[in-house]
Amino acid sequence: MQSENEKDLIKFVPFNSCINPSFWFELNRVKLDDYKLNDDFKDLIGFCSTCSSNNLPPILNFDYSSFKHNVDNMKHGHENVINVEGQIKIFNTINEFNLMDKNKLLDEFGQNIWNDIKSGKILDEPNKLTRFCLIVFANLKNYVFHYWFAFPALTFPLKSYYQLKLTKFLDYFSTEQTGQILENMDRFQLNYRSHQSFFAIDYETLEVLSVKKGIHLNNCNKKVLFGLYDPNSHSNHPGWPLRNYLALLALKCNQNEQETRKFEIVLFRDRYHGGERNSDLSLIMEVEVFSITENEKKINTIGWERNEKSQLHPRMVNMSDSMNTEKLAESAVSLNLKLMKWRIAPDINLDIIKNQKCLLLGSGTLGCNVARCLMAWGVEQITFVDNSKVSYSNPVRQSLFVFQDSIGSNSKENHKSVKAAENLKLIYPGVHAKGVVLSIPMPGHYVGDNIRSKIKNDVKQLEQLIKEHDCIFLLMDTRESRWLPTVIAAAEKKLVINSALGFDSYLVMRHGVKTGDPEKDKLPANFQPAQKILSNHLGCYFCNDIVAPGNSTIDRTLDQQCTVSRPGLSMIASALAVELFANVMQHPLKQNVPSIYSTEKLYDLKESCLGIVPHQIRGYLHSFSMILPTSQAFDKCTACSNEIIDMYRKEGFDFLIKVFNDPNYLEDVTGLKELKAALDQADFDLVSGLSDSDES
Repeated sequence: MQSENEKDLIKFVPFNSCINPSFWFELNRVKLDDYKLNDDFKDLIGFCSTCSSNNLPPILNFDYSSFKHNVDNMKHGHENVINVEGQIKIFNTINEFNLMDKNKLLDEFGQNIWNDIKSGKILDEPNKLTRFCLIVFANLKNYVFHYWFAFPALTFPLKSYYQLKLTKFLDYFSTEQTGQILENMDRFQLNYRSHQSFFAIDYETLEVLSVKKGIHLNNCNKKVLFGLYDPNSHSNHPGWPLRNYLALLALKCNQNEQETRKFEIVLFRDRYHGGERNSDLSLIMEVEVFSITENEKKINTIGWERNEKSQLHPRMVNMSDSMNTEKLAESAVSLNLKLMKWRIAPDINLDIIKNQKCLLLGSGTLGCNVARCLMAWGVEQITFVDNSKVSYSNPVRQSLFVFQDSIGSNSKENHKSVKAAENLKLIYPGVHAKGVVLSIPMPGHYVGDNIRSKIKNDVKQLEQLIKEHDCIFLLMDTRESRWLPTVIAAAEKKLVINSALGFDSYLVMRHGVKTGDPEKDKLPANFQPAQKILSNHLGCYFCNDIVAPGNSTIDRTLDQQCTVSRPGLSMIASALAVELFANVMQHPLKQNVPSIYSTEKLYDLKESCLGIVPHQIRGYLHSFSMILPTSQAFDKCTACSNEIIDMYRKEGFDFLIKVFNDPNYLEDVTGLKELKAALDQADFDLVSGLSDSDES
């Protein structure tokens, strides 16, 4: 031990940060979900043990719970752990992180501590003598974190703290006194919700007191020992928290006009060895401090943590290998969407889109592109339906297939719907994709008795799929294949997004969604073109036709056996279909949003945070043009008219089998046959009424 005549500067052992990997997982989450682009300082909590093993420097620990700001609920708020409050600032760019004035930042934290000491606020919460700040740049794409801790400690130029004498705690107090102090310490800690790092001991009574009471007794000329739970264990030097503690004592204890004062400091090291509590490492340090006044003109702050090379530089941790790859993918996928929300469209509700269950009828050129675009929007539940297999011509045009998928065309494993779902998961494992091999029965495609049972099961399966999903995308390559899903979706009041291709033209549209109330769904008799159309009065894909869908595959030539379109057309139409779906989801009325109409100034419309919600989008690559027509539903529509929906609901499969087997049946039940006859008669009457002069 040191003799009384020796006088050395006190050497304080700085904190070392210890970060559990769970801390970085939680930082990644709160940055994406809570902090976003906000780079203000946020509250954070570290913790250090009061009973760490021997030969350890002061360690401040951090894990996932450090972001839970309520100390009362902290899992570390028990008797062997001291919570240390601090703040974290997460920069959005590495340049901001590098260019921050680190000394200025540390001085600001030090000034806050000094202000709390001067005001006396710190006497009510002495644990706040120990604080930290953490600055971080989080590269959320690569999961690399640049960070730097600071543990602010006040220094006063030309005024230092000296160590006069060092005595073992067990030599200073008797065994009986030591036992009494330990009992009093436990009793003292029970008065507080969180463990108190700083305390005082009345020398006469051995009572453990708050720092505030200890200073009061000291100023009444009573002998008081001021103590702290010392986080240092591996040397006779005190831990870092003693620095600010001495500044408090130097200011608040009466100076009696003396330039220096002496204090006896208890470095309380409450340790456990072999399951037994002892104070073998605890010390009593007599120190000399220069008096400090509230008018100190110059206060410096030190405390930036040194890196692994003992240099005053930030540290870096790369978590890309240790984080779960699927969790990494989930965070990375959502990053672009969240950046869009933070910077461009703060009102967008990403969860609404993410939680939609999308049914893609058709897994070809349109189906593949729609799926990829939906996934980019965050949709995670996608079901493909198709009955064809991947052919050699598909991979170059259909973005979810590769050459290997087309080998062995007779295999049961290379159905388009199944392969599309499998390959979508290869792109993003977090997507819940499913492939269903199913033929969709169509009007005019005869159903014989030998396959009637199978067709009935196909219809039942399609009905179930439509019921289970929120949005139905019609992406098939024939007109009549869209009929049955249109009928079922109308009956189930589901949103339908339809996309169809020509050679250099495309159609993207949303079907009107019925309310189910016959009176509300009845079309108005006095419709005016320049007015909005309610969603339940908007037309479907078949409303513009006065011809019932029939078998369009009969006698097709080679050039007609597949959709012949310009290569870029499907990508344009697919993207517009998904963007239309997204706009619908962001509108307050969702699928019930009414139409826009052509006389409106589209740029002035603010229908949703993403923009307008048109009824139809018709584009032409030949002229690189686009129009947004709106059409009211046709009261004799062969797919969505009230008559068709009522018959489907009442008769079910018996009604459908008549449609499949009789190409004229739909025209009969809807009145199209009589309408066409009336139109033909009107043409005849017009021609027969012409005079010779008219014909010329």
